[in-house]
Amino acid sequence: MTVKLSISVPDDVAAYLQSRGNVSAAVTEAVRQVQPEARRERQRAAAQAYGAFLRRRSPEDVEADRALIESSNDIALRDSAW
Repeated sequence: MTVKLSISVPDDVAAYLQSRGNVSAAVTEAVRQVQPEARRERQRAAAQAYGAFLRRRSPEDVEADRALIESSNDIALRDSAW
């Protein structure tokens, strides 16, 4: 969800924001940098969701992923010619 806001900023800040391609993204990035707890909470939630995803995987899925990773490593480490 997004909310449209109208704000007033000093001239130098306005010039900087106008030089950016996406003002909303620039403001969002800046605000999130000063909200470390909110960022940590999002990271925690993402980590918990990923952990839940991994716990639901079947042994066959785990083995298929392991085989794919091993094959990719073999190609990357041994079969490349410089």
